[in-house]
Amino acid sequence: MKIFKKNLVKMTMKMVGSLALFLGAMVIVPTSLVGSHQPKCPDELLK
Repeated sequence: MKIFKKNLVKMTMKMVGSLALFLGAMVIVPTSLVGSHQPKCPDELLK
């Protein structure tokens, strides 16, 4: 029973880690794509 519980916890943690990495990639990629576009600053503000 202890071995089964240990393996179940290990498998659950592995799935949670994979899910966290997947969701992190889903959030980071669109944010970085949108963030890469920087509006041009007018020349009057640069003086």
